[in-house]
Amino acid sequence: MNPVTHVRPLRGTVHRTAVRTIVNRTAIGAAPSPGHPAEDVETPPPPDRTLHSPGGRPAAGSVPDEVDDGPAEPPAHVPGYRIERVLGHGGMGTVYLAAQLSLDRPVALKVMSRHWAADPVFVARFTREAFAAALLNHPNVVQIYDIGDVDGTKFFSMEYVPGRTLADVVKAEGRLDPETAVGYVLQAARGLKHAHDRGMIHRDVKPDNLLLDEQGIVKVADLGLVKTPTLTPEADRLADAAPAGLRSLPPDMTGAKMALGTPAYMAPEQCRDASAVDHRADVYALGATLYALVTGRPPFEGATAVELMTKQAYAPVVPPEAHVGRVPKELSAVILKMMAKSPADRFADMGEVVRTLERWLGVHRTGTFAPRDEQIEQVEGFVREFNTAPFAVRRARVLSAVAPAIALTAVLLLFFGRVGWAFGLAAMILQGVVAYFVLNGVARKTHLYSRARQLVFGFSAGDWMVATAAAGLFGVLLGLLDLFWTWVGFGVVGVGLAVALRVVLDRRADRERLDPLRGCELLLRRLRATGADETELRQFVAKYAGRDWEEFYEALFGYEAKLAARVVLSRGGCAGEREKHAGWREPVVALIDRIEKARREARGRKLLEEVEKARLLAAGVVEKAAGERAAAAAAALVGQARAGRYVDPSRRTVGPGARTPVGLPSVAPQPVSPDLAPRAAAPDPVERVAGLAVGPPVRAVLAAVLLAGCALWAYQNRLYAAAPGMTRPLTLDGVPSAWTTWCDSANAGWAGVLLLASLFFRGRRMALLVTLGAAVVVLGHQLGIRTVEPVRASHVGWLLGSTFALVGYRLGRR
Repeated sequence: MNPVTHVRPLRGTVHRTAVRTIVNRTAIGAAPSPGHPAEDVETPPPPDRTLHSPGGRPAAGSVPDEVDDGPAEPPAHVPGYRIERVLGHGGMGTVYLAAQLSLDRPVALKVMSRHWAADPVFVARFTREAFAAALLNHPNVVQIYDIGDVDGTKFFSMEYVPGRTLADVVKAEGRLDPETAVGYVLQAARGLKHAHDRGMIHRDVKPDNLLLDEQGIVKVADLGLVKTPTLTPEADRLADAAPAGLRSLPPDMTGAKMALGTPAYMAPEQCRDASAVDHRADVYALGATLYALVTGRPPFEGATAVELMTKQAYAPVVPPEAHVGRVPKELSAVILKMMAKSPADRFADMGEVVRTLERWLGVHRTGTFAPRDEQIEQVEGFVREFNTAPFAVRRARVLSAVAPAIALTAVLLLFFGRVGWAFGLAAMILQGVVAYFVLNGVARKTHLYSRARQLVFGFSAGDWMVATAAAGLFGVLLGLLDLFWTWVGFGVVGVGLAVALRVVLDRRADRERLDPLRGCELLLRRLRATGADETELRQFVAKYAGRDWEEFYEALFGYEAKLAARVVLSRGGCAGEREKHAGWREPVVALIDRIEKARREARGRKLLEEVEKARLLAAGVVEKAAGERAAAAAAALVGQARAGRYVDPSRRTVGPGARTPVGLPSVAPQPVSPDLAPRAAAPDPVERVAGLAVGPPVRAVLAAVLLAGCALWAYQNRLYAAAPGMTRPLTLDGVPSAWTTWCDSANAGWAGVLLLASLFFRGRRMALLVTLGAAVVVLGHQLGIRTVEPVRASHVGWLLGSTFALVGYRLGRR
């Protein structure tokens, strides 16, 4: 575990100070590394408390009882998660291994300690920056998934990385081979470059925060001290008054700057003022990390954090080859440049660090990874073995023959008047498909199943009411049509076929395909160790996997990585003609993604409003003004998140010789202070009423009623045998005819289809127009429309209403 020490910051001379040690853990549990006094300096102690060792000197490692109370009891209930065990305990909170129920995946759940949660200033800053860090999506960065609140305490979930930290690797193996160490640090540099390009600065890079997973991928973790452009210097410092766990500066240090980070790896300028650092502080810390990996020891050692910080600021760095003779002098020069005392003397940005380390490893970039012939042949062989697995081939043949045969039989039975049998076969196919979808999703954790599971777990009470009502209405419809037991009986057969398919064919196909997947993973792990870029490795596999590449690639890297690789392949003509794997899933996944994005934005906006309002109230702002300003700040941050890009304005003026990183605009936007964000407009009452009247739940219920009514009307009139024009309106026993006469043609079913399709779009204008169009389709011919034969009034209503709906779809947003 990484000790986190709170000390007074440097200010010309070093003051004696109390030292408080707490624990900071990241996405995986990690033991402390000998020789790595990784003390995370976050805030000074109160001026009236000093802990001493028996000799009278400050006792580094002492823990005041009122601050570090050990791992907290796990919350009784964290919505959406099942806590399994503690991974680590820190001053900021406790990290648990938990299962995210909606996606059925393990996550690291960090729950803020009650000491920090009691301070609204820290909570607001922590929430804003965690929200910003959640935008980072890179193979070499630990992904933050969600931010929430439980019993007034904030938490966030992040990617769980099974493996070790680089500090654990050094502890177990001693100093690393220079090539291996550079390969690890190069991956971390790529992840940090991704963050820097979006204006985010880590400020706590060290071996304990670099995680090595089971595939040899290094991930940058613990973004708790991340600095973004939206974080103003004032907000990046502590409050003048704070409860235990978030202390104000002592009176004799008025005006002193706050130091955040880990002294053993902290840049000199960060020791003086962490709020004023730029991306080059991460360059220094990464250089210190590489120093520790190749020598087995940090660049500086000291008994206290203050001693360490003083050495970082003033003591020269001993060249690595002075400790370990086999460290090449060229690599030593790179490390010393990364650790230059003056930021202007370091590499200008992390991109330059990446290019330098690649050159040292001999990774010559020509735009893409350049594999050798034997590596290409290996990938081609793995894909061929995967695609030609005997049971996988049999499974494809069975599905391509049996399902169409059953569907064709159902259609023929319908034409010959065997409605019950035709319906039964259709029910068997439908329920068999649903059962197989669930069985296969649980066994393989398929992407579509996970997304559908997440969608269902996110249902509101209103959504569950609509779903329950729809299921009940469907059951009643089956009963009225005297088809309920037909549905159940054929459904049992369909479920049995799904189980047989999964057990007899799928499980054996999975076992046959395991060897080629493992072989390709081993090849990629070896290539990562040589410094190959993860993104380019994935493109290498996609490029040489052949025409039927998608299923293999998805099994190796995942569904979303496959979509990203497909986009890159489509930009050039060298990839050749490619086949899609189960392309029917994509519009469904896209729809679920849009719904989940809207949910996340709503949760994020609400949480940000709450913490900003609490911060403003603590600062003395009146409640009404605090609410308005908090709403505006939350809207501004959510808007930036939707844009998906943060740009640090300080990147353009970082000293002599600095240059703008590739990809950044020539004029960077200024940081947005939450207090100065524009006021949020009050919601329009008319729009609110319209949203309730024609919202998705209402349209879903109307669509279900219309479709059910049309089915009953068709059954009563025996449409498959009735002559044209010889139908009568729907009638139901015990129901007044005035309530059912609206259903007198197939228009009711078409109106239900229009409303059902509208659920794939968003927007109040769209909802109003589609609902109006559906009403015209159903009732237009009953309201006096006049026509000339052979055109009927129902035809005109159908055409006019459909036109309204199409205009609505055009105005809507997907």
